[in-house]
Amino acid sequence: MDSFEATTQFSQMLRNITPVMQNLTRAAHFAIKNHEQEDYLFHSIIEVLDDPNTELNTKSTIFQFIEVLMHEAFQVSQQPKSHYSYPYIHNLKSSLPNILLKVLPGANNSSLHNVYNSLKNISKTCKTAYEEYDNKYNSINTLLTEAELENVDANIPYPDIKIEDEINSTDPVITTWDLLIKKKKQSQYERLRLLKHHKVIEGSVNEEDMFSFQPNKTTKDQGDASSNAALVFTKKQILMRMEDDRESHKRSKENLWVVNRPKDSNSLTEDEFLVYYWNKFGNVTEEEDKSFRDSLNDLNAMVAQSYKDKQF
Repeated sequence: MDSFEATTQFSQMLRNITPVMQNLTRAAHFAIKNHEQEDYLFHSIIEVLDDPNTELNTKSTIFQFIEVLMHEAFQVSQQPKSHYSYPYIHNLKSSLPNILLKVLPGANNSSLHNVYNSLKNISKTCKTAYEEYDNKYNSINTLLTEAELENVDANIPYPDIKIEDEINSTDPVITTWDLLIKKKKQSQYERLRLLKHHKVIEGSVNEEDMFSFQPNKTTKDQGDASSNAALVFTKKQILMRMEDDRESHKRSKENLWVVNRPKDSNSLTEDEFLVYYWNKFGNVTEEEDKSFRDSLNDLNAMVAQSYKDKQF
């Protein structure tokens, strides 16, 4: 497959990607299979994120795709006699801070939790010590300074977050964590400002009014029209984001019950377990079958009598 065809197909996959593990893995395997076109495919990711027509929930899903791609690239490169040499890892890791700000633009932090979960997995893949930053992220409520609380009282928007303001770090993953913590802080700050200076809608709201809601611009926000526009979602976008959040939540629970067995252990498979007990007890005799059915009939009769009204 030539570079043009691979880029076109890959861009189409990214624009239509959904937060389902099967789709994310399929796109990652496509990228790894065409790793010789890495320069073109990597720029396709950036172009889709930079496209103003790309919705925020799609950008959030692309960040999850980056997590899967980096994990799969590490796994395939560490296999014995693998001809892969960690494709996409360097480019994605170096651009991770910029990608974060593309996924969380301006004051819109609606994808914050999904990005947080993906960044934790990326840190594990890259073997980056992130526990300190994880603790900071989860204790962000205590990080607002007195000056920032005064700005909340004065209804002053949180300043823009820029990479240029970050202290140079040798590890882009650490820089990304710093940016994410600032984004969480910005989210908390703006929520406090919203609760303090905006009226609460009393009573019920019709569905039509809810989906057609337009945020009012305050005098202090007039100059930041783009941030207000970013807060407006269509009904379709809201429903899609609800569905994406549901899928992301399901995906975050997929590995809860995974058992990491030692490589050299002799554990029984499910089929071996089933065959063992099937052969151990053998077939049911007629007497055992009759006894079982009599007990079952007695149980059904007892349950039927327990109903207040006659059943069937």
